[in-house]
Amino acid sequence: MTQFPELEEQQYVKTRRRIHGIAELIGRFREVLVQPIAKNDNLWLSVVNKGFCTPPVNNLNELEIGFNAEILRIEIADNRSKYVSIAVTGKTLSELCAEMLEALKNDFGVDVNISAGELNNVRKIEIDEKNAQDFLAQFVKLSDLLKTFHKTIPFNEGVKTGICLWPHHFDNAFKWFSGKKIDETDEFMGIGVSNGDEMYELPYVYMTIYPELRKMNTLELPEGAHLHDTGWQGLILTYEAIIEKKSAEEQEALVNNFFETGFKGIKRGFSKR
Repeated sequence: MTQFPELEEQQYVKTRRRIHGIAELIGRFREVLVQPIAKNDNLWLSVVNKGFCTPPVNNLNELEIGFNAEILRIEIADNRSKYVSIAVTGKTLSELCAEMLEALKNDFGVDVNISAGELNNVRKIEIDEKNAQDFLAQFVKLSDLLKTFHKTIPFNEGVKTGICLWPHHFDNAFKWFSGKKIDETDEFMGIGVSNGDEMYELPYVYMTIYPELRKMNTLELPEGAHLHDTGWQGLILTYEAIIEKKSAEEQEALVNNFFETGFKGIKRGFSKR
């Protein structure tokens, strides 16, 4: 077990925003390379040990595009052992896009209907290696804890989706549906990890509730968590609460308890509507 790293907020936010931009760029490529299904539910990425990537594109020799946060490079590969890596440091998103388009065409024979000019980002990407390592450490660790909890939910208990890293919101999450409808709306929880946003700049673990419960104050709160009702309803465990615990074991136990206790509590809330 390893502890969650201490994060200096200002440096973390700069790093997160740069990496988020890369995630959105890769997500844009996937959007063009695959046929979207209802509500664009297949336009997601996956967390891997060194960063994130697209799932294999089956009709393009299982082509994958990802970001390796250890070496700060975009990597492109397929099942024919073709491989290209592109350094991100010192380049704008439009410059990265142009290099990716060239590599896909010249090395993989794939034409992508994207114009580098549609990315109006003129800021060059500068990511400190230490900050990138800290970002990656919390990113992968929280993803692993989320995956472990996801596996504990029985398949005969409601319906759970797969875990997806959404490029736009930059959160890693899944949904659990109770199977009931409330006023013709599916009842479900969103369970996941945000890398931070305008509301909470540092990462946080969350559970959202749809449709909203009327008696939120009756829910059992997991240790360290608090209720959230601005913009959406649910529970939040902040990064600050996690690193207040001094050992890796205590930190993991706090996150695991948030998932387990929060899930059970919201299920009880659903049953008492």
